[in-house]
Amino acid sequence: MSILKWRDIEVPDPVRLRVRACSDLDQLKAWSERAIHVTEAADLFDDDGV
Repeated sequence: MSILKWRDIEVPDPVRLRVRACSDLDQLKAWSERAIHVTEAADLFDDDGV
């Protein structure tokens, strides 16, 4: 979430809650890598099959 904040991308509560609830380090790494490129916070989850 910090990467998104640094990029001035709003992080809505549902995104914040989903990230905080995740304990899978590989998933967190994938999301942090995506955070560099996305234009909206919800785009972090695009490839998660959810």
